Amino acid sequence: MSSDLAWRSALPHREGAELAAAQDRLEAAGLAPEDVTHVLADLGDELHGQGESGDPLRAALLWGELGAYLAYAQERAASGRRSSYARLAQTASLARVAAQLGVSRQAVHKTMGARDSQDSYVATLSMRGRRPHGG
Repeated sequence: MSSDLAWRSALPHREGAELAAAQDRLEAAGLAPEDVTHVLADLGDELHGQGESGDPLRAALLWGELGAYLAYAQERAASGRRSSYARLAQTASLARVAAQLGVSRQAVHKTMGARDSQDSYVATLSMRGRRPHGG
């Protein structure tokens, strides 16, 4: 796998200039795509377990990528929720939708009124099959 392809796979939440800048920062700190993939795949569990040991710059960069990945996933989840709420509201009242979801009518209205921060999101954020070290 080419280096650029490996980085695109390791950083599915980044693209374009943002991906290139992240790749440069991570490589400058001696990190490889496999290092990032491992942290994203286990959601930082192993990194957390290392505590204060290890290089603080590398840890900070890895925690930063995990945070960016999770923020992107949260944005995508919110977009999917908005879309689902809107589809439900096409055939039922907001009160009925709210009751089905266990939330207030106001929460449904607020969610449906929010705008996506992006026009589209990447199709695959799953790290399934990307986890290195056989774990």
